[in-house]
Amino acid sequence: MSDDNKNIEQTRELELFTIRGILKSEQGRQFLFRCLENCYTFDNTYDADHNKHIYKSGARKHGLWLDAELREADSDLYYLMLKENR
Repeated sequence: MSDDNKNIEQTRELELFTIRGILKSEQGRQFLFRCLENCYTFDNTYDADHNKHIYKSGARKHGLWLDAELREADSDLYYLMLKENR
């Protein structure tokens, strides 16, 4: 493995480690869940107003990215977060 690939892998592991650290606290899980909600992650983004629809769709794209990051970091803590906040 090249040094560049090692650096990329180490950076990614550090990112996941950081996310796990946030997910380990109840307050961190509450905050991340609010972020997902504010990004319309769990909602339909359709709006008759074209501009609102575009805005919500863009926010949801970010929410879906965050959702995937959380699940990759620690799926058990992710599902605990959902259970605590639903």
